[in-house]
Amino acid sequence: MGNIILTSDDFGLSTIYNREILLALQSDLLTSVSIMVNGHLSKQQQQVISLKLLVQEKNISLGLHLEIGINEKDIRKLCLNQWNKFVNILGLQPDYIDIHKDHLFRHHYDDIAGFCIEKHVAFRKYKETTIKLKAPDDMFIASSESLNNIEERLKVIKSNETLEMVFHLGMYDEDVVSSLNKERAEDRKKLEWAHQVINKLGLKIMSYNELK
Repeated sequence: MGNIILTSDDFGLSTIYNREILLALQSDLLTSVSIMVNGHLSKQQQQVISLKLLVQEKNISLGLHLEIGINEKDIRKLCLNQWNKFVNILGLQPDYIDIHKDHLFRHHYDDIAGFCIEKHVAFRKYKETTIKLKAPDDMFIASSESLNNIEERLKVIKSNETLEMVFHLGMYDEDVVSSLNKERAEDRKKLEWAHQVINKLGLKIMSYNELK
C-alpha cells in the first residue's frame, strides 16, 4: 500500500492563508503544515493557538518552512535562527524542514540536510540532496498541476512508497506578494479531489511523524 503525506506550505505568510489551512486541518484534509517564522507569525497568536490545539487532537506534523536570502552565506546560522524562532513562537520543535521557493536554493540542500540530521528531524524530498536522511520517497507539488495530473501521479505510487503531495491553501490576499496568490483557492478543490482518488485507490494517509 502506498502512503501519502498531504501538506500545505506557507502558514504564517497571511492570516487569510492561515484561516484556510486551519479549516482544512479541521476537516481532516491535511496531515502536515509548513510554517514560515520570519514574517507575521509572532503577531498571529490566536491562529497559532488554534494550530497547536489541532496538533494535540489530530495526527499532524509541523514543518519549518525555511526562508533563504539569495546571497545567504551562513546557512547553518540561518537554519538555527529560524529553528529557534519556531520553538519560541510555537513552544514546539519542528517535525521536519523544507524550503520556501526551494528551486532557487539547490546548492544549499546538503547543508540543510546536515542540519536536519543534527536536529534528528526529516527533510522534504529534494532529488538533488546527496545526503541520506529521513525523508519521503518523493515529493509532488500539486499547486501547479491539473486534477488529471494529480490523479495520474497517485495512480502510479508504488507499494510502500511515501509521497508528499504539497498544496498552497488560501484565498486571494491583496496584502501579500505571492506568485500563487490567485491560485490558492483552487488548491482546496485540488486537495478534495486528491482525497477522492486516495480513497478510491486505498492509499494510506500519514504525517511526517510516521516516517521511518
